Amino acid sequence: MHVQTDFHLVRGLRLAVHRWGDPALPNILFHHGFLDHGKSFAAIAERVCDRWHVIAPDARGHGESAWIGTGGYYHFADFWHDLDGLLRHYQPEHIVGHSMGGMITTALLAVRPGRARSLALLDGMGPLESPVTAWPARLESWLDALAQPNLLGDVTERRAARRGMATLADAAARLQKANPRLSGEMALRLAGTNTEPGPNGWMWRHDPLHRTPSARPFRIDEAMCLWAKLPMPVLSIYAEQSEWLPADLPARHAVVPQLRAGVLLGAGHNLHHEQPETIAHLLESWWNAPGLCLPEGLVPGEPGRDRSVG
Repeated sequence: MHVQTDFHLVRGLRLAVHRWGDPALPNILFHHGFLDHGKSFAAIAERVCDRWHVIAPDARGHGESAWIGTGGYYHFADFWHDLDGLLRHYQPEHIVGHSMGGMITTALLAVRPGRARSLALLDGMGPLESPVTAWPARLESWLDALAQPNLLGDVTERRAARRGMATLADAAARLQKANPRLSGEMALRLAGTNTEPGPNGWMWRHDPLHRTPSARPFRIDEAMCLWAKLPMPVLSIYAEQSEWLPADLPARHAVVPQLRAGVLLGAGHNLHHEQPETIAHLLESWWNAPGLCLPEGLVPGEPGRDRSVG
């Protein structure tokens, strides 16, 4: 299935937006997670784009979007502003956020409540909480990370300093090493869309600045204030074998006024990479009747602390 890529300027930064299907169909927007890219939703988009117009941006410094310029950095609030502009332009009916994309979409929709009829989250209600007492150490780590020689230059220098992989098969093997549940076919497909050739071989598209620790810890009290303001039906799908399972997930779910929660069996954190056909089916069931019931195929509730269903 053909994908079309548009480019939008946000305060002078060029953002890539990938689209599948007929623009006359209802719009669905997918937002990817950390170090991922919009085209990683292609296997889902291709299964639904005869009924929905699928839109998947690359966050700044990811995929085919531009990298921040000299002296800049990727602060989380920038992602919110970028998405605000894209939602104004595309006006999606429904939104899907994976991992970091969940944190971006939930916060934005909490303060822009009319921008979507429903929200679906894939392992998307925040990272593990970092206590405020850890902030001094985190700030020190951030400062030290920015002093790395490969991060001190401009965009051209940062691109040139990336380490390369000899072949796409090597990139796919790295993806499978990080996620053993990933099929060889999907690993190679993801490697093909999230790398680019260069003088050092095949290199990941994301800006290496993203690999520095955030200067500020995740605060659950701030997140809950936002989640409590979500006015639309919210579907939260968590993976049975998620590597990023918050111990307080039931409490996080409890603050969202209209939430349905379910567990996808046999999947890890990147559940849309591992089970795209299942995710496509679950999401279509949700879009057709958001908020009325939990889509068939999910186990109601949250995963247990021991990673089994509870």
